[in-house]
Amino acid sequence: MDEMENLITKITREVVSRLNAQETKEVKKEIKDEIKKEEIKSKKILAVLTGGAEKVDEALKQLDILSQSNDVSIVLSKAAESIIGISKVRAKVPNAKFIEDTNYESIGKILDNTNIVVVPTLTLNTAAKVASLNADNFTTILLTHAILRGLKVVMATNSLYCCVIKPETIPLGAKKKIDSIISQLKEYGVDMVDVSEINNALKKCLEGVCGTKEECIGCGKCITNNPQAVANIIDSGASRIGASSGATPIDPKIASMIDHTLLKPDATEKEIRKLCEEAAQYKFASVCVNPAYVPLAAKLLKGTGVKVCTVIGFPLGATTSTTKAIETRDAIANGADEIDMVINVGALKSGDDETVRKDIQAVVDAAKGRAIVKVILETALLTKEEKIKGCLLAKMAGADFVKTSTGFGPGGATVEDVALMRKTVGPEMGVKASGGIRTYEAAKAMIEAGATRIGASASVAIAKGTSAQTKGY
Repeated sequence: MDEMENLITKITREVVSRLNAQETKEVKKEIKDEIKKEEIKSKKILAVLTGGAEKVDEALKQLDILSQSNDVSIVLSKAAESIIGISKVRAKVPNAKFIEDTNYESIGKILDNTNIVVVPTLTLNTAAKVASLNADNFTTILLTHAILRGLKVVMATNSLYCCVIKPETIPLGAKKKIDSIISQLKEYGVDMVDVSEINNALKKCLEGVCGTKEECIGCGKCITNNPQAVANIIDSGASRIGASSGATPIDPKIASMIDHTLLKPDATEKEIRKLCEEAAQYKFASVCVNPAYVPLAAKLLKGTGVKVCTVIGFPLGATTSTTKAIETRDAIANGADEIDMVINVGALKSGDDETVRKDIQAVVDAAKGRAIVKVILETALLTKEEKIKGCLLAKMAGADFVKTSTGFGPGGATVEDVALMRKTVGPEMGVKASGGIRTYEAAKAMIEAGATRIGASASVAIAKGTSAQTKGY
């Protein structure tokens, strides 16, 4: 136990030291970034290769043609490096530049220098993670942030179906799942094309032509294909916008990152039913309800694609690890897909790291891969060092996310805490910002700081780009 505590303390001090050193360079870095931004040409294209495909040669041919008249930079995922090989890509696309700095901190700089993103080899694994906004590695985080920034993204669909399997032989259920992934990416404004059509699609982008969906014959300034354009038009003075039936919310990208939350103790069945209806309508990531309402939520949301999230050891985190594990198993049996557990805050502040780790581990083990686990730190009660240590312990215990707040503590999510948590856990884990997020701008700021999930009760207002008028979680 002493060795474990010493190791955690050593790691925590090292992380604090590095973060402090980084913060002292913030101003210089910002100045350098601004200078580099001034040097950006009118159009820069980022090509992301995420794996091999049946038409790799065609993909590289398209990139070579593209690089002859455009500024093209290439990022290779580890799978692409292994299957295709960087030497082959360099030989086939000699005019392109290669980005080798694949640390999480470099993502912002890369996207600052990008106008359009193209993915000529897209693996099913990457597509599924980006579609669900459940990014967990450099490539998926890079693509997810590109979409969230509103950059134009073009992806080739060829490698979604493994090259050794013909699409027509895939079972209907699996094909529906792949089709739903493609459909979700299209809703984010991504062009899904055959690899041979990459240059034609990019040419349209460079010329300012929309056409992200086959039925679109206009300029693309519609609420479904280009919600930001609609927001800009409204900001310019429009009081009414026309749209066809079935139009999606003002920002479906952020909507699909939201855990639509109702955790107040006096929540009624009627309110829970409304919560689930809204979640299905706006395509939120999940509803987050107290354990007693999990069976109802699971029943109402069956087949909608919206997950059911519940809370464990809530809101104090002071129950025993055994109790939390039993709560977790019961919630999953009742239909929960996601578990948000509160850590033993008192143990963390007492320096009892092993108790905190075992407490988280008990819930992770109880979930046993049947539900993802998010660890609530209650950051408003913690020092910077304790926040870092809490993140490290959650990561050590095998949790999927770290989360800022319960919404019932002395404070909610802050941009600074989200950025600190993201820097601490790296790209491997999710970061959920929750507590006091009431506006679209606040949610967007959290995402830009590194959050991959937002917990809010003002979800509808956030998705519509407006501000909530009432107080709440």
